[in-house]
Amino acid sequence: MRRETRGWVMLKADMLSMLRLINEKMRSRVIDARHQDVLVRLREILENDLSGLRLNRSASEREGEREKAG
Repeated sequence: MRRETRGWVMLKADMLSMLRLINEKMRSRVIDARHQDVLVRLREILENDLSGLRLNRSASEREGEREKAG
């Protein structure tokens, strides 16, 4: 199965900051429904990327622990 890759990379700190800004904007009463849909999708993408980073990090940490033990 082919893995989906992105044409851009964002630092974890920047992703967290962007998520905070997106959530603030979505709570605003002056946001158009069309723009809100885009922000929801962008938030999903960033949250998925963060989850992937967490999974990759924990997998690499486990691998590092195995190398130290062996």
